[in-house]
Amino acid sequence: MKHPNLDVKKITIKETDAYRVRVESWESISPQGLFAVDIIQECLDPEKNVTESSAYNFHMTREEIKTLCEGLLSV
Repeated sequence: MKHPNLDVKKITIKETDAYRVRVESWESISPQGLFAVDIIQECLDPEKNVTESSAYNFHMTREEIKTLCEGLLSV
């Protein structure tokens, strides 16, 4: 569970009947200027309940996030 004072940004990248990929991110309290980025993959049952979940956590600066985005857009 994340601290309630964190400003967590959430987006869903892709969702089908069987799975969902979403991203959650927030700025770290310490050290300053570092962002936590969680990429979460979830398997869904027919009622859209999560049956399995995998999370990949990265800590990056704003510049590193920008480089990642530029790389993804160039594919």
